[in-house]
Amino acid sequence: MLTRRMQIQAIADTLAGLEVQAQLKDFEMPWQLCWQAVTGAQPGQAQEALFKAISGLPEAKQILETILATRPGYRPEIQSLEDIAPGLPPIEWVWDGWIPRGLLTVLGASQGSGKSFVATDLAYRIIHNQGFPNGSPIKRPGANVIYVDAEMVPQILNERAQNYGMDRSKLFLMLAEPGEMIDLGKPHYQERLSEMTHILQPELIIIDSLSSIHNGGQNNVEDVRSLIGYLTRLAGWANCGLVLVHHIRKPAGGGQRMMNVDLGMEDLSGTGYITQQARVVLGLHVVQTGPKFDPNGPREFKMLKNSIGQYPEPLGFSFAPLHPTGVMLKWDAQAPQTYREPSQMDECKQWLEDLLKLHPDGIKAREVVTLGQQEGFSRAMLFRARKELAEHIQNSDGRKSPENRWVWTDEALEFVLDEMDN
Repeated sequence: MLTRRMQIQAIADTLAGLEVQAQLKDFEMPWQLCWQAVTGAQPGQAQEALFKAISGLPEAKQILETILATRPGYRPEIQSLEDIAPGLPPIEWVWDGWIPRGLLTVLGASQGSGKSFVATDLAYRIIHNQGFPNGSPIKRPGANVIYVDAEMVPQILNERAQNYGMDRSKLFLMLAEPGEMIDLGKPHYQERLSEMTHILQPELIIIDSLSSIHNGGQNNVEDVRSLIGYLTRLAGWANCGLVLVHHIRKPAGGGQRMMNVDLGMEDLSGTGYITQQARVVLGLHVVQTGPKFDPNGPREFKMLKNSIGQYPEPLGFSFAPLHPTGVMLKWDAQAPQTYREPSQMDECKQWLEDLLKLHPDGIKAREVVTLGQQEGFSRAMLFRARKELAEHIQNSDGRKSPENRWVWTDEALEFVLDEMDN
């Protein structure tokens, strides 16, 4: 398939006597008429044949000028990856493995789950050189952070920053004009943010949140293409991290249960174009660690998408109270485990542990079985439970001794590990 430019180039090359690989079916009118004339002409008469073929067309002069203005033999430069590689910047990270520099990062979660708290916590860590939650170093300690508060409640952010003891002179808010809502789809708001970015040279830009920063919808590509394109260009131009806070779709049941959704990419609201353009997508949700759901319970913070590296292990965090008021995030290298109803085996193991702890000198196996059967546990289950707790249960006199007792010890695990090392 030949483009219009390629069709004109083929005609110009043929007029210059250059060999061209093309067929009549590759051309559209009026270039098909021109190609037919120059390829069917007698040697040395191609130009005259072209004049004659198009002379009756109203745009004949324009067609001829276009062909004659085309340089014979021209081919556009097509660069390979090897050609452009020296000018490409390396992939860098604001937060190693989590927030890339110069690229778009989306942070998705339900309302009330702690997205803005995480954003504030990251700002504090950068400004005060506190290291990131997994111990990664801050690349630009004390750098500025821009916070686009599209939800228009700056007093909340101010209170959180005060509770953290944050140097608020390093945290810059972009607020709406009086009587307006921030709309980053409009040129004058884009210009304001671009100017702030140029002057402040931030390490991180936080946009809170996507649903509040433009008046268009989120479900069609056309509604968000321009906005996402601007944010992507801004991050690349400023060579900083840009975190776009985003919401999830309302699941069945809604309410606080939204906070408990172990979300995936498909749970983020709006068109998939949003997450397609992000190089990293992060998510967090409340983890139910007990029989009842607790909206103040621990959170899991994990990566849902990573187009440029490995997926790091999920992290956990909880809310630690501050004195006299407020909270701050307490991070954990291990994500919290979701609660599950205890099985009969779980109950048997817990009963066995409690029993042996009540008898520091241990209990004979047959007595354990008798007592366990009274609680509804079979002999086979009791011995399976003993096996699963083997690192905590020792034999007092050898397994086959009639005087042998099962003895609980918290030091057993260390003993077993030492034996394995030796």
